[in-house]
Amino acid sequence: AQATPDRRSLRRRPPRAAPLRGQLVEAARTSPQPGAMVKIAGRGQRGSGLKFKMETFNTVRHFTASTAIKYGPNPKTKGSKSFDRYAKYMRARTVGEAIKLGAKIADLCWEFERGDYKVVKAARPVKVAGLSPKDVEKINARLAAIVGPRGLAMNMDAAGAAEELAREEAWMDAKIALIAKTAKELGVKLENETRGELVDDGVYETSDTRNGRLVANELALKTLKQKTKKGVKLSEDDVYQVLRLWGFAQNGNRINVLPGGRKWVYSDTLGGILRRTGGYGITPPTRRYPAVARLLNQYILDHRPAGLSEDVVCTSININANYGARIHRDANNSGPSAIRAFGEYTGGELFYWNKDDKKAPLESFTQKTAKKFNIKERSLIFDGNLAHSVADFKGERISVVWFSIRSHQKVGAQNIAFLKNQCGFNWPTENGVAAMRRLCDAGSRS
Repeated sequence: AQATPDRRSLRRRPPRAAPLRGQLVEAARTSPQPGAMVKIAGRGQRGSGLKFKMETFNTVRHFTASTAIKYGPNPKTKGSKSFDRYAKYMRARTVGEAIKLGAKIADLCWEFERGDYKVVKAARPVKVAGLSPKDVEKINARLAAIVGPRGLAMNMDAAGAAEELAREEAWMDAKIALIAKTAKELGVKLENETRGELVDDGVYETSDTRNGRLVANELALKTLKQKTKKGVKLSEDDVYQVLRLWGFAQNGNRINVLPGGRKWVYSDTLGGILRRTGGYGITPPTRRYPAVARLLNQYILDHRPAGLSEDVVCTSININANYGARIHRDANNSGPSAIRAFGEYTGGELFYWNKDDKKAPLESFTQKTAKKFNIKERSLIFDGNLAHSVADFKGERISVVWFSIRSHQKVGAQNIAFLKNQCGFNWPTENGVAAMRRLCDAGSRS
């Protein structure tokens, strides 16, 4: 059995890094060696434990408090907590009574798949014993709120939902296997730690998400050190190998980009932000995994986009995986941005309406009036405040957008110093912004 990790190790930070330009050797030299610091959690939520069929979720979702059921003998291990809980709710005659006696939604799914109870067709409505009308209402609401497997980004009833889930699960299984393989190669010890223990450490991530981010950060450190020692630029593959490990959050806040029928997308932001609750700051993943941002920033410095007279300046980086953003205008940045896509995919070009006056309704745009860019082959400077979207694609596609938030000095001097020194952000200057703006303006006239 694996040992429980020292929680203090999870809170340790990589040492302060030097600025990227001309000082990467020192930054890489003082970075932790593989396996020296990182301890990561096991598979957790998306593992081989409680994982149910979509048909099961659909069945249980349509239960009500008065659905008649009949439990069979106690199948749990005698003496276990599960045995004791089952012994209490196995007396229930309805779903509502079972929940009242301690059954959880996960229990209903688990035991349905294993035939531990059966749904009974009653000749007349079954009276739910021991529950008030308010209790019944709450239980019905809980059942109706079941949204299905964690990896399903659309409604269970939507056409193609089963196929979508199968693709996502296959992608995630391959990703988790790659994380484990890379962790072994880097000497990173995999630990078993529960979600609750992570939250105790102030880490509000699933174990899978944290696994990917920690290993990605470790690989970024190693890659930066190797490239600096050899005196060579980062390659597209260097970036892709780090990004394919990254643990993406399911982001339901980017309403303006959500493709039709999707409830969330894989999208994260590193760097400075204007919080939705107000105020400026740094996203939590930026502080925990600074080497990933540092690698992405070094890449765009190593490969200045064509036609740009100054290095790319930015305050923030957006990373997106496996979704084609619908037509939208970015609302929370100053406009001039750089974009590049990485991965093993076909299609996925960027549609960019460079003559957008920012007033016409997005529904009025057609792809015929857009410029189409292959951002897998080269980086592009564009104005994110103008309409843009992503073409259909097949395969794994991860896009990176370097952008600047408005009023970026409000992020604060201490935060800006961290972003510049540890994460390699080339903070906006008057000349840098003007150079990107000139390229955007030239594109809007062409």
